[in-house]
Amino acid sequence: MRRSVGRLRSRWTDERELADAVNGTVVGSAVMVAASLHGSLGQVVIAVVATLFVYWLTERYADVLGSGVQGPAPNRSRVVGALRRGWPMLQSSYAPVIVLLAASALGAELRGAVLAALGLSTALLGGLGYEAARRSGAPTAAALGWAAGTALLGVAIIGLKYALH
Repeated sequence: MRRSVGRLRSRWTDERELADAVNGTVVGSAVMVAASLHGSLGQVVIAVVATLFVYWLTERYADVLGSGVQGPAPNRSRVVGALRRGWPMLQSSYAPVIVLLAASALGAELRGAVLAALGLSTALLGGLGYEAARRSGAPTAAALGWAAGTALLGVAIIGLKYALH
């Protein structure tokens, strides 16, 4: 966990990137749960990747569109900048999808593989909450509280999985 949090420090450098990573993790996890209700492993992976890509593209498009309201019309550099800013939303979905695939390759049924991926997502959310709190200057005890609160988003999605299955 400590190594993963260290990677977060070097990867996502500001509050917007951390927020994008939280959103991507939660959306990816929720899509994984929904797609696993009736889909195969391949369908679940495609649903997560495609949904997050569309969600990311929509946010980036809205960002570019909105930036033209206050200033000149968006140009190429503003569009490229907007595309780069939202990248953590996609990056945050890689590890849970890899765990899903690895657990399945090791013989887990889809339900178990999804649960393993959701467990990682929950841990990742806790790490993101902790890192965001520490960057804001919160003491360790408060950061642990924020980590627990953020991890509860993952716990809620796991609860959703059990409610739907």
